[in-house]
Amino acid sequence: MAIPLDRLMQDDRNIYELTSAIIRRAHQIGEIRRAFSSDEHGSVTEEGEKVVTQAINEIVLDQVHFEMIKD
Repeated sequence: MAIPLDRLMQDDRNIYELTSAIIRRAHQIGEIRRAFSSDEHGSVTEEGEKVVTQAINEIVLDQVHFEMIKD
């Protein structure tokens, strides 16, 4: 899956919040993949699309909701 550059360029949300959400989501996806696709030695098998690409798509296309919580 390609990154939706047209949607990314048209997105008018705060770039800091958008980037933070993408980084956080990429970490979540990586942890999920590591938990479910590692072999008996803990090595992750390379399957599926790239983690960051998937995270960008999910956030930019609003497939995952995020909000920044301020202290």
